[in-house]
Amino acid sequence: MKRIRQLDGVRAIAILAVFLHHALKIKLLWMGVDLFFVLSGFLITGVLLEIKRRSFGDLLRRFYFRRAVRILPPYLLTLALATVLLGTAWMRSWYLYIFLANLFLPLHVWHPLALEPLWSLAVEEQFYLLWPFAVYFLDRNSLRRLALALLVLAPLLRGLFLFGDSWPIYTLTPFRMDLLAAGALLALEWRRDPARIARRGPALGVLLAAVGIAGLGLLDRLHVTTYGNTRTGNVLIYECSLLFCLGFVLYALSARKTGWLCIRPLTYLGQISYTMYLVHLGVIGFAQAHFRPGASFAAALAITLAYASLSWFLMEAPLLGWGRNAEAAGVAS
Repeated sequence: MKRIRQLDGVRAIAILAVFLHHALKIKLLWMGVDLFFVLSGFLITGVLLEIKRRSFGDLLRRFYFRRAVRILPPYLLTLALATVLLGTAWMRSWYLYIFLANLFLPLHVWHPLALEPLWSLAVEEQFYLLWPFAVYFLDRNSLRRLALALLVLAPLLRGLFLFGDSWPIYTLTPFRMDLLAAGALLALEWRRDPARIARRGPALGVLLAAVGIAGLGLLDRLHVTTYGNTRTGNVLIYECSLLFCLGFVLYALSARKTGWLCIRPLTYLGQISYTMYLVHLGVIGFAQAHFRPGASFAAALAITLAYASLSWFLMEAPLLGWGRNAEAAGVAS
């Protein structure tokens, strides 16, 4: 899929929201993770549709090769750094770090707070264990119906199940798959008629985002929160977040009045957002422990940016280039 520059800007907004939520405890900015989910569903489904014409075995090899090259090196380096800086205690549950980190909080498994962001990667990778099969074996109309079914099923499950705390609903894949499915549905519509998205995307996107924000505001006034762990909150809060995130991505795809998303500082942050996300919580904790309250935020942001930049230029960008060359040479075929 050709790179869509304004989506790098959306990634930047997502990582800044998550960073501000954890550093300054700003309500609702946890939705940055949901924005990442919608983006992921859109981009990964687009990639799968592009290589669908190949044999099924070739599709799986290419898809998982690309995912491994992009995801694993920074992920493994994060675990290595955690061992050096925090010790080896996390290894007692080493098997959960193989894309099962979203079980930490629901099962109350001890883990370093610095590694808590890994839960969302687990949700994505679990979803993408099955989604390539759906993309390959279903025609586009059937795939669209499946995505719509997941959009309906996830909130139904959130309303049906009530646990002792709010973490299972927040971190387990069946309850969050509607965000990935929304991105997938958007990818199908984008490939079918991009001109339609360009025409209707701005107005519809802003409308969806506005309805989502208004809904969240109303729920907050009614004291309905995710931590309240009620069926009403578990359904409606996440649905409002989905509406906002879907609307924002739809607006960005329209490419109308989206120039601000393409400014270099934002697109650069979007490039390095993955590693920023991996390490930001640990860096925030370090900064808060070693700097004055007024300086800890600036220190955490500076360290996170510096580390993510080094990771990008010294490891990620070269590996991605190698991966593209290896795929072209048939290594992943």
